[in-house]
Amino acid sequence: MILSITQWDKETEVDRFRERVPLANLVSQYSLSKTDPNSPKPRDLVGPLKQASQNDQLVIIPECKRTEPATGSLRKRYDVSKLARSFTLAGASVISVNCDGILFGGSLDDVAKARTAASAAAVEAMSEDGVIAPRILASDLILYPYQLYKLRTAGADAVNLVGGSLANKDMTYLAKIASALQLQVLVTITSEVQLDALAALTPGSIDGVILSNRELEDFTFDMTGEQALNLLKSKSLAEVKSKHGGDDLPVLIEGRVGIIERPNDSGELSAMQYLEELKQAGAMAAIVGGGLVEEGSEILQLLETQP
Repeated sequence: MILSITQWDKETEVDRFRERVPLANLVSQYSLSKTDPNSPKPRDLVGPLKQASQNDQLVIIPECKRTEPATGSLRKRYDVSKLARSFTLAGASVISVNCDGILFGGSLDDVAKARTAASAAAVEAMSEDGVIAPRILASDLILYPYQLYKLRTAGADAVNLVGGSLANKDMTYLAKIASALQLQVLVTITSEVQLDALAALTPGSIDGVILSNRELEDFTFDMTGEQALNLLKSKSLAEVKSKHGGDDLPVLIEGRVGIIERPNDSGELSAMQYLEELKQAGAMAAIVGGGLVEEGSEILQLLETQP
């Protein structure tokens, strides 16, 4: 199973980080950063999603991601700073940054670069268009509190835990540490079994759920989009909502959302129709990576029309 191999690689990666900077030193660095006016401060990520939902809008969250395990490089030239700047000027309220270096070619530096570039672009455009600095959602295979301290120091506002990679006790522990660091916690789910486990956590311990079309066995996707859509409509998700915030709990969708091969009524493929299905089924937002790569993308145009 690819996930098991990746977990071993991630453990090795974190061990190397610890050798260079022990956890005690990292905690001290974080404590000092809280008193530094120039260090990145935590910001509310889920609030804008809830507000958009109240206004009957599906939020498009553009993703900065270098590669995909199943398909390889997504862009000929990957510059996370330029991407974050362009997404900010296009109107993104949240930017997802995949900083996993093992499968997705990212790094912790990508989080810091994306936040810096997005904030600078927001300041530049604020006087004319009222652009706000997007919140940063950091995606990685998080197994240890050490990683949370690193991500918080780098400027993440929220983190993405992978439900299929963590036992409930570990999920609970990491969620508590993240909360103490003022990081909001979203959990990526690929099955109803994982949703049932999430419902068993302490009520209110998570801030949102990401339903994915990805297969954890080999990191490929359900290209019909049915996996995430079925999870969105499931009784298991309803139970998770009842435990962790009700209908107000943000539910996001990811996994080829912008290029799903899903026929509409006329027999043509339409990512836009899929997004509408997700919205009608209760999704608050969609994380889109590959669907923004092509020039003239309908998803990019949709992003640019967001208030």
